[in-house]
Amino acid sequence: MAASLSGDTAVLLLGASSAAGRCFLARAVESGLQVLAVSRQQPASSLPGVTWLQQDLSDGPVAAMAGVLVSFGPVGLALRQVQAAPSIGRVVAISSASTVFKTGSPDPSERAQMAQIDDQETRLAAHCAARGAGLSLFKTTMIYGAGNDANVTRLADLSARLPFVPVAGRGLRQPVHAHDLAELALRVLAMDERSCGTWLLGGGEALDYPAMLRRIASAQGRSVRVVRLPCAVLKLALTLAHAFGRLDDVRSAMLERQAIDLVVDDQPARERLGWNPRPFRPEPARVGS
Repeated sequence: MAASLSGDTAVLLLGASSAAGRCFLARAVESGLQVLAVSRQQPASSLPGVTWLQQDLSDGPVAAMAGVLVSFGPVGLALRQVQAAPSIGRVVAISSASTVFKTGSPDPSERAQMAQIDDQETRLAAHCAARGAGLSLFKTTMIYGAGNDANVTRLADLSARLPFVPVAGRGLRQPVHAHDLAELALRVLAMDERSCGTWLLGGGEALDYPAMLRRIASAQGRSVRVVRLPCAVLKLALTLAHAFGRLDDVRSAMLERQAIDLVVDDQPARERLGWNPRPFRPEPARVGS
């Protein structure tokens, strides 16, 4: 089972260019850890103790010897890396709490995606258990941070372009800051086997969907008018937008979820891991023109 991380143990980091990955690297350097950081592109600058491995993980796992894997990418990438690297004896990986909310989605593609994630999580846990490797799996709600995450950027763009933002409900949201995830990953690496298991993680506050929109707009230095409309009306508008080649990344099931609470009970992580996330304070997003 898991032991605490020593300074001479190499850490293989997937998702090194993400907001959580960058924060993890900065803190790992301060802690004197040796990190093998994977990225599709070489960074503009180097950090002491960090070796960059240039590889597109969609082409396959990394050929590297490391005792610890920290993955801030899709859980399927962590699974493939563990399968390919018998040297790994400790794993910290993120996954999605969406499996809690979307398993019964009316959208077949979403149901299929959730089934795939469930399967990957199960296989990852089985591989770790078979080799006696400790696994801490973080299933998080919506991740934000660093001003360039897709969810916040999309909503910021809507508030910037539209005279008002239509919504279909007031479901609660619990956004998680990427830096808090990185800090937790470092913390559990220094803990014993009590940090192993699957942990639901939510942010430091639960706010309703319109309040989240207003908070995002405020981060851009503007206010937003939020108008509640029936979900059926918004679905019709979305169908028309799709017909004109607009909003292709928005699905009708997303509109239905605006009225649903997408929050988790993360009290076990707070009590046993010291999870203490910040309230939702989005940075200015990089909104397109």
